[in-house]
Amino acid sequence: MFLKKPIQNLNNSLKLSKMKYLSDQKGIINRYIREKEGWDEHNVHCKNFILESAESKMKGKAVILGSGWLLDVPLEELSRQFKEVVLIDINHPPQVLKKIEQYENVRVKKADITGGLIDYVFNTIKTDKKDKTKTLLTAGELFSYSLPASVDFVVSLNVMTQLNILLTDYMKSSKLYTDAEIQQFAMQVQESHLNILPKEKSCLITEYEEELYDENDQLLGVNPLIFVDLPKSKLAETKWKWKFDSSRTYKEDVKTWFNVVALDF
Repeated sequence: MFLKKPIQNLNNSLKLSKMKYLSDQKGIINRYIREKEGWDEHNVHCKNFILESAESKMKGKAVILGSGWLLDVPLEELSRQFKEVVLIDINHPPQVLKKIEQYENVRVKKADITGGLIDYVFNTIKTDKKDKTKTLLTAGELFSYSLPASVDFVVSLNVMTQLNILLTDYMKSSKLYTDAEIQQFAMQVQESHLNILPKEKSCLITEYEEELYDENDQLLGVNPLIFVDLPKSKLAETKWKWKFDSSRTYKEDVKTWFNVVALDF
């Protein structure tokens, strides 16, 4: 009886490790160190837009979806403006837990903001591989994350495309699904995420395209990352380029820049 919780936590850690959630989070901070100049510019844009979006919101509870390493979160300003700030992510690094100790009104919540899709995809693929079958995965109304009660401001922060990329990469590794099936699933994940963002209270910052460059900075191609219609912004729609990876470690032999959009709705 006393071992149930530790075993469950261990199983969850192994699952997140196999699906590369933990290595992806560690990779973010390592890439930030390598790409500091380009990332700092992006982070300043994020922080400025979040604070602009926050101005028109009630100042009770603010929620950050995809808080990660807090690189792009204006935490000090939000903690002063709002009665409570809740940081939500699948895992919170120890450094983040240490950092927030100085803020009495900031707390963390560990959660799968896809509403259970991580478990669903992992368990379905595990069963299908064993039984040599294929279950068509769905991310429709069956999976929806419930935000904390009485929320006044919700920020979806550089997480919308990541919600589907880590899942679809795992689907690709199983070799069970066609490209069309994987893209349909990605679209459903993104649609489900948009549906949890409350109108008149939300800020969405997301990359919507990736640009691939060669070593001489010649553009090789552009890939879409968003497969659904985004909401109209009440504030002026803001876009910028995020110099994400110049060392050609994210994608082999190419530099990767992201086109980013910030919306208030």
